[in-house]
Amino acid sequence: MTWGCGVFLGKYQHTIDSKGRLSIPVKFREFLNSYSNGTVIITTDLDRCLAAYPLQEWNLMTEKAKKLPTMDKGVKNFLRFFYSRATECPLDKQGRVLLPPPLREYAQVDGDVVVVGIENRFEIWNPQKWQENEALVTENSERIQEALASLGM
Repeated sequence: MTWGCGVFLGKYQHTIDSKGRLSIPVKFREFLNSYSNGTVIITTDLDRCLAAYPLQEWNLMTEKAKKLPTMDKGVKNFLRFFYSRATECPLDKQGRVLLPPPLREYAQVDGDVVVVGIENRFEIWNPQKWQENEALVTENSERIQEALASLGM
């Protein structure tokens, strides 16, 4: 990340209101206002959640994506999936973003949500799906540790 010491960390319980607006955690909001013109790009993630990227990080992702072999069917399908649902979401004066209905439907988020910071982005999860994800990580912790060790972590 190129913006100094700002990273997205932590897990927060928030609520999507009846108009589809989500209040962004204060620490995330401050970072987005300072380094991303108060705008976040939100798209679908393969884990059935929403991934939210500051503008600069989104631009880095698109530069990396341009280098992928687009004749590869898997790459092509992923890029279609990733870009076709991406939406620029400006923060309003109260620090909320409007989540479009197709994004909310995909991630099955309505009402209570879990917002999780993951260094250069944050994710928006259905609480039940988040719990299932955490359980899966716990169940596979030994295999995950081995994989991380092989990557130098």
